[in-house]
Amino acid sequence: MSDFETPIGFQDCWTPKKPRAVRSKAAGYFSVGQRRGRDDGDKDAQRQSGGRRAPSGAVSASDKATLARVVRGAPEVMVKVTKPAKVGKDGKQIMVNQRTESVRVAAHIDYISRNGKIELETSDGERINGKEAASGFIAEWLLKHDEARTNGFATDRTRITTSMVMSMPAKVNAEAVKDSVRSLAEEEFGGRHDYVMALHTDTKHPHVHLTVRTVGHDGVRLNLRKADLQHLRDQFAQRLRQRGIEAEATPRHARGVTKKSERMAVYKVRRKPDRSVRTDEAKRTEVERDMRAHGGRLPDYPWDRALMERRNRVMGTYMKAATALARSSDPDDQALAREIERFVGGMTGLVTERVHMASEAVQERAEGDMGLLVREQRRGKDRDVPQGAHKDADKGKSDRER
Repeated sequence: MSDFETPIGFQDCWTPKKPRAVRSKAAGYFSVGQRRGRDDGDKDAQRQSGGRRAPSGAVSASDKATLARVVRGAPEVMVKVTKPAKVGKDGKQIMVNQRTESVRVAAHIDYISRNGKIELETSDGERINGKEAASGFIAEWLLKHDEARTNGFATDRTRITTSMVMSMPAKVNAEAVKDSVRSLAEEEFGGRHDYVMALHTDTKHPHVHLTVRTVGHDGVRLNLRKADLQHLRDQFAQRLRQRGIEAEATPRHARGVTKKSERMAVYKVRRKPDRSVRTDEAKRTEVERDMRAHGGRLPDYPWDRALMERRNRVMGTYMKAATALARSSDPDDQALAREIERFVGGMTGLVTERVHMASEAVQERAEGDMGLLVREQRRGKDRDVPQGAHKDADKGKSDRER
């Protein structure tokens, strides 16, 4: 291998390692994109190699560990910001003001504590049990928000809290999940924002509700961006791995996934019988309109081409890594190279939600045309049979045959 060979980079696959600090007032605390200690296994591999950097054209220990988890299907962590409802149960729009925010926060804390039945843990390490104690905690946060208004750090339209859900799509130790979220919250929000967390184990997968007071101790408001959420996913997955739980936090395109996850509201509607989702109907209408305008074919849009180009770049990077690992004398590296090749082989199909809906429309149309053809054929046969023929044929049968 030449010393001047270009090193393999994974910028198109997962978050670049180059630090990219977020300095806005909205979210000014994270050093986004720098994966500090991406995996403890990476550190072990680096120690075994004597701390030497990966040679040119090779795959670093960190990227190798990530590749292994991706191709072997390690569970992906979920970090989701839960947005407050915009419309009330009465169908009227909810205006954000001091009264509605107080009601919302009280209802949210009641929900995550299951009306006082589940223990709450605060940023100060305090354990809150029971509905009465939870009500006192809510009153304290409302008072702090009133002080923030007085000091000019908040307005009547400022959200009092920012709520997140952190979970794993697998059967894992619930306490390990809670410990991981606690460690993450202390690192990212400790000393800057008040927060409270609650572990839920009454669903299919254990998950933690982390609710952060939006206005920080220094008056800076928290407003998490997409890059911040990816950073939190990275940190959550890392802490789970430190506790012996296999977890990863790669973007969808790194795993060959094109369809976005469902929004919580859409997910809940789909679970109800005989309920259709308006967004699905609107998307189908748009797809059918585009197909009619282009002779029954779904047109190519710039974002579709960009999606394909990124998929090709990801596949190309993976194949470069597979080639480099196949040249290694380590049997584990060679085995990983074969797994990567198999994984890339399954990434060739690119089916977006629009393409899936277009395929369904074509299939429904074909089934409708087939049904129409069968009906026409039946009507044609009936016209060919003389009147009374059915009756005469029936008379010719014996009573037993009838």
